Amino acid sequence: MVRITAFVAWTVMLVACSTAPAMKVETDHDPAKTTQLRSYRTYRVQPASSQGSVDDVAVGGAVVRSVDETLGGKGYRQEASRPDFLVKWHVSVESRQRTMTLDAPTFRDVRPMPSAGSTGVAVMATRQYREGTLVLDVVDTGSDVVVWRGSAQAELGGSGDPVTRQARIQEAVRRILERFPPQ
Repeated sequence: MVRITAFVAWTVMLVACSTAPAMKVETDHDPAKTTQLRSYRTYRVQPASSQGSVDDVAVGGAVVRSVDETLGGKGYRQEASRPDFLVKWHVSVESRQRTMTLDAPTFRDVRPMPSAGSTGVAVMATRQYREGTLVLDVVDTGSDVVVWRGSAQAELGGSGDPVTRQARIQEAVRRILERFPPQ
């Protein structure tokens, strides 16, 4: 029985780690504004609104640096007084849970198993985790309307390591803004 319990625990851990979702990136915009979006040359990053347990100073600095690096690499430049567009960003962190059903073998019978049906025992495993979402809004300064939105959503690792956090934020910003402006 101990061997079965150990096997089930190992299987649950393995599946939980291997099925963690990758970063999900989505963008949306008004197709009628595509030409306008392509004409932008200057921007300014606005302060954020954050929800959840986030270190605003550390996250804020990382987001702003990543936006500046990514947009600068695309030829956009910062302008404090009269930019073409504003980048507003929002961060939220929520607690989630994932439940999985696994079919663990019973090891009661060593004879070959029949092809139909299962001789295993269904085991349910629930895993708690935190999910972070970063939203970048491009706001036209003339109309004060959001004309483009991008978001990245991913499971947050347990590590609070600042280097890891910075790398994840950079990846999220880069992946969001690689779709800006829309083609």
